[in-house]
Amino acid sequence: MMRPLRLLSAPLALLLLAPALAQEDLQDNDRKALRDKPAATIDSAKVWTTGGVFQLNFTQVQLVNWAAGGLSSMSGIAQVNAFANKRKGRIAWDNSLALAYGLLAQDGKRTFKSDDRFELNSRYGYQMKGPWYASAMLQFRSQFTEGFDAKNDTVKISNLLAPGYLLFGLGVDYKPNKKLSVYLSPITAKITFVMDQDLADAGNFGVDPAVFDTTGGVIRKVTAGQNTLFQMGAFLNLTYQTDVAKNIGFMTRLDLFSNYLKEPSNIDVNWEMLWTFKVNSWFAATLNTMLIYDHDINIARTEDGVAKFGPTTQFRETLGVGLNFKF
Repeated sequence: MMRPLRLLSAPLALLLLAPALAQEDLQDNDRKALRDKPAATIDSAKVWTTGGVFQLNFTQVQLVNWAAGGLSSMSGIAQVNAFANKRKGRIAWDNSLALAYGLLAQDGKRTFKSDDRFELNSRYGYQMKGPWYASAMLQFRSQFTEGFDAKNDTVKISNLLAPGYLLFGLGVDYKPNKKLSVYLSPITAKITFVMDQDLADAGNFGVDPAVFDTTGGVIRKVTAGQNTLFQMGAFLNLTYQTDVAKNIGFMTRLDLFSNYLKEPSNIDVNWEMLWTFKVNSWFAATLNTMLIYDHDINIARTEDGVAKFGPTTQFRETLGVGLNFKF
């Protein structure tokens, strides 16, 4: 199993590069002008900026008497990324919404989810000096529907609000330009929701499991599994986005959380990268990767022929070509 500290080697490299990324777009003269300019003069007549992108990718494989073998399949993923940002005087309020849902249907097999995501982020900041903001952060993450084990499609492993994550913190936000944001909160509350009672009784996602009495060979539930897990710790978010070329966009976001209350060295990692390759205003190719490590999530797997059950690195890659609509 990959240890959490090893997981952080690449993300921490991004943190070390953050100042260089900032220098890339904020020259000395521009930085001095920004820091010396009163907040009232920076204010724009346009208070709110809104927008977003809707993407729809679809693939199909149809095989008839195919000598090489294989299965006919269909898959599709729909994604929405929207934002609403406010700038007025010293106030900076950034909001983003990410929705995604995908299905994979194979001939003779159960239809599985290939993606399922609901994420809302909101950050309210007050400019202190230059690129530094005192900020409050709110994040909510979950999924829409039930998820089943790929090897045993009768075993449910997730559901709506199982898990669900709510984070709220107070900290400072460093935003030297429109591309880079580094947010650090030394005080962040994280609440994990497991509202599916079957999963809560099993103690999934770190909640306390149910207690059963097996006296006389009859299984009776004495106490139900807990539906919430409360954690308090430090939270760091790094977000960087830029246009690498005229038709190529890049975005990366890193979230780190350390729980003060239990095993603070086991750092939760959420690291996402998104490449967008525009063909024209209607079509685009996207490459999205997501790396997750959460010490509270136990995953059944086989390593070197040995069955294991416990926390491990999760990784997902999605490559798609399809319709791309801006709004």
